[in-house]
Amino acid sequence: MPQLSGLTYNEVMELLQSQTFEEIMERMLDRVPADIDKRENSVIWNALAPAAAELAQAYTWLESSFNLVFADTAQGEFLDRRAAEFGIVRHQATPAVWQGIFNIQVPVGSRFYVEPLYFVARSNNLLECETPGEEGNANLTGRELQPLDTIPGLTEARMGERLIPGRDEEDDQSFYQRYLVRVRREAVSANKAHYKQWAEEVPGVGRAKVFPLWAGEGTVKVVITDAQMQPATTELIQEVQDYIDPTPGQGEGQAPIGCTLTVESAVWSEINISADVTPSSGFTIADCEEEVRGSIERLFKEIAFEENVIRLGLINNILFNANSVLDYSNVLINGQPESLELSDEELPKLGAVILNEQV
Repeated sequence: MPQLSGLTYNEVMELLQSQTFEEIMERMLDRVPADIDKRENSVIWNALAPAAAELAQAYTWLESSFNLVFADTAQGEFLDRRAAEFGIVRHQATPAVWQGIFNIQVPVGSRFYVEPLYFVARSNNLLECETPGEEGNANLTGRELQPLDTIPGLTEARMGERLIPGRDEEDDQSFYQRYLVRVRREAVSANKAHYKQWAEEVPGVGRAKVFPLWAGEGTVKVVITDAQMQPATTELIQEVQDYIDPTPGQGEGQAPIGCTLTVESAVWSEINISADVTPSSGFTIADCEEEVRGSIERLFKEIAFEENVIRLGLINNILFNANSVLDYSNVLINGQPESLELSDEELPKLGAVILNEQV
């Protein structure tokens, strides 16, 4: 086996992958004198086979180790440890916060249950889910709450609106992208990328856009979505404001002295899609609408605040790949056969999906 020094990364990986049991056995047997029986299941072959198997396994582990020490191929805890060298920590799961509707102010710390989740009361009758992550984002509005503590005078207890959505633990892909921003020094010295990083650090925030000098010298506007890629609530907007610039221009938060921050929510832009389709065999027009709607909603969530154009080609591609659609034509976005451009502060919201069956 050649020395690893002087080889490229790809050459090293190919070399490690080539170290199979058969390859190692062949090299070991070549070192045995020719006058000794080296056939399979001979004494010498059986003596060497266990060592060759262990060496092959060791090379496999070595190959995996190479992948785990580099950020672009590391996973899980190994990526955490690599990023920690630069002071970057994976975002942990955060709980959803809801508005509770009660006839009285319930004591802070009171616990409530609404199947299948438990909530604990915060100030102002806010309820924090005890289970962090997106599980707490379930459709609970209007559901009756069961108190787990005795609360004198309590006669009404139900769920109001969700104020801050819960967020699952950050996945490797998102964490790696933040790692690249830091090590490439894209977010430094309160530049645009730095404001975006600060805003997206706040639990419940999905994505953020930054508008420098939007109202003159020393002003910055940050527009945010929540973790579900929906417009942010007043409460979430205030949390971002308090984290970055609680006292305008005073440098009390993350923002430097002299900068005045304004935080706003993204706004919906309703988008209607229509097309003429021929359903595949065994499917109805309703099946087509259901499949196409689901795919478009996933597309909108993926591109929200990343792209400002709803491309007609992407809608065509969804119809082309839909199992329930055999053929299609006359695809329109908001009644027009062309791509639709959104403003910088708009989020795409799917309205009607109208599929007319072709005769």
